[in-house]
Amino acid sequence: MNPNPNNPSPDIHPHPRSPLLSRDFILLVAGQGISLFGNLMLRFAMSMWVLDETGSATVFASILAVSIVPTILLSPFGGALADRVNRRTIMVALDALSGTLVLACALAFVAIGFNMVAIAAMQVLLAVLGAFETPTVQAALPQMVRKYGQGVMRQAMAVVNQTQQLGSLLPSFLGGVLYAMFGIRLMMAVTVACFATAALLECFIRLGAPDRGGEEPPTPLEDLKAGIHFLTHDRPNVFRLALCAAGLNFIVIGYSAVGFPYTIRTVLGFDATVYGVADGLVGVSGVAGAFIVGLFAAKLTMRHMPMALAVFVLLLVPQGVAFLLPIGAWAKLTVLVAFTCGTMVASCFANLITIPTIQLSTPETMTGKVMAMFSALCMCAQPLGQMVYGWAYDRFPVAMVLFASAAAMAALTVAMVPLTRRFEDWRLIS
Repeated sequence: MNPNPNNPSPDIHPHPRSPLLSRDFILLVAGQGISLFGNLMLRFAMSMWVLDETGSATVFASILAVSIVPTILLSPFGGALADRVNRRTIMVALDALSGTLVLACALAFVAIGFNMVAIAAMQVLLAVLGAFETPTVQAALPQMVRKYGQGVMRQAMAVVNQTQQLGSLLPSFLGGVLYAMFGIRLMMAVTVACFATAALLECFIRLGAPDRGGEEPPTPLEDLKAGIHFLTHDRPNVFRLALCAAGLNFIVIGYSAVGFPYTIRTVLGFDATVYGVADGLVGVSGVAGAFIVGLFAAKLTMRHMPMALAVFVLLLVPQGVAFLLPIGAWAKLTVLVAFTCGTMVASCFANLITIPTIQLSTPETMTGKVMAMFSALCMCAQPLGQMVYGWAYDRFPVAMVLFASAAAMAALTVAMVPLTRRFEDWRLIS
């Protein structure tokens, strides 16, 4: 899998140093980091504005929940597009369209003031654009660095994860200050500037169109059928890995997004300030985890996946035990936060093993479609996990839910062992 100096890729000019220091990779990571920062800054600002205007964030939360539907439905079409058109062109166009959309809404808010319909339309349209951008980026990364081997591929993914974690954390710290001092208009201006900057940076990425071997491009529906056939018949192990990743997402999202705040605020009775500090610590642990896993990225393979999942089990069990013991609320909070931070680090390892494995197991002409279907599966698992865990926490003690989560994670770990062996055997053969 080492690059052949006599047959360099037409997409990437060779560099004497690490490919992660190449101009194209730096531009890709910078563009995506800035775009993500702008998107999350806008989401934070909108939630604050809706709360100020209506006294309830329920409506906005409902809009965000509904906006995931077009993302799930359209992601496969976004993947098909990413396998047909120059991926750099798609990224530039989508960021430019996102910036234009936010600017139009900002001007509308200046003219007519607060308007819930305009906010809903903006969030749904941004979700539609995101459905096309995510698979494009996930296909562009392996196109850039696949030829340098598995280790470099995982290192590149680690850098992307680090950028995403930082981009997710910073809006929480900066958003509150900027919104309190300058209001919604400056926040929207920052978002427009972020999308425009990302589009400008992406213009300079050297990335050729996907190589289809001279074949005539099929229709979009034929493209999707080919992607489904590839997963279910040509690479069933990739499909099984995607299902396992969706199961992991189901447990982790339900446990962290529903159980964590419910336990702190309702079960333990702490106020919003304590929860904010606890949530901030978990966010910081996610950033730390992204950098920690980056140190091991080049050596991670599928054989490490069962170990990463087993760590989840070991982190969930002590939390359940703590809620059975006659200890105070602060002691339970300490155990909950400390071990939840640990699960964030374990999640980083699981992600860095799973995503590059799927990308490396997929041919260039299928990467966009396969990654789009993978993302759609994981996104479907999120609301399902939230609903099931919401139901469970309302009806059962915290300890029981945590032990059940540990048991489910243990079953997932056992199921992963034979799948890991198949991937390792396939890697050795290929």
